[in-house]
Amino acid sequence: MTMRCSFTLDDDLMDMIDQYAKERMIDRNKAILELMESGFQVQEKGDMNIQKRRSFEEIQIIRTEIEAMKSILNELKSEVRLMSHVLDSDWKKEAHGVPFQTRKWWMFWK
Repeated sequence: MTMRCSFTLDDDLMDMIDQYAKERMIDRNKAILELMESGFQVQEKGDMNIQKRRSFEEIQIIRTEIEAMKSILNELKSEVRLMSHVLDSDWKKEAHGVPFQTRKWWMFWK
């Protein structure tokens, strides 16, 4: 039974698959299938350790960390706005004019 699958590959790996397909003059899908079959044969023969992290997985981790940082920055921005508002309102309450500037000019002479 044939099944259609979808997966993501990084650019370097895709270039290697394209190069493999070009050397053997076959379709990209056929090249992926051949490489997968040869990988399964190697795995059946012996122990095969794959510990290399793919760059697209690292990009996904970085994206989640960036989203977390964005939420922290938004919280910080709202906190700074609140503090700015509080400080402005306190400063306006405390800021009184100088007596000779608040009087009318004719009352200064009295």
